Amino acid sequence: MMEPIPDQPENRIDLDLAPPGARMGARAIDTLIGIGVYVTISLILVSSGNIEIINEEAIYSDTARSALLWIPPLVWGLYEVLMILNRGQTLGKIVTKIKVITVDGEEPPPIRHALFRWGVLAIPTILIPTLGLFIAFAFGIWFLFDSNRQGLHDKAASTYVVKVEPADS
Repeated sequence: MMEPIPDQPENRIDLDLAPPGARMGARAIDTLIGIGVYVTISLILVSSGNIEIINEEAIYSDTARSALLWIPPLVWGLYEVLMILNRGQTLGKIVTKIKVITVDGEEPPPIRHALFRWGVLAIPTILIPTLGLFIAFAFGIWFLFDSNRQGLHDKAASTYVVKVEPADS
């Protein structure tokens, strides 16, 4: 059974939290990467004959339907979880100079934290394909209304997103 999301006192942290613009920019970059994966998979399926275009209407084989349903979320999961697990940053976060840490300051976050962060956004998206995107979006932008700038995925995973400190030269 999943533990409830712990209440966290307002502004109890002394961290340089990531600004909203950086977080949204990072997510936009990561979303563009995801769209690229989806388009690539679609092109492979069209070129292999698993998707036919007849009278401007796409006809999908069972293989194409399964591939388009399962491969993008799996690639997204591997990308997000492995990047957060290994360095606390996705490519979008690297570009915007922000990173994920645990509420205890551990970086990069351990597997449990990385999986929870991804899972809270992924589960509605996978289980309720169209509506789930809006639910995940609402969970993701929750940080805009939170005193500690945590989205619901951050709260569930006990993480913060902070600015990357510049390396000493």
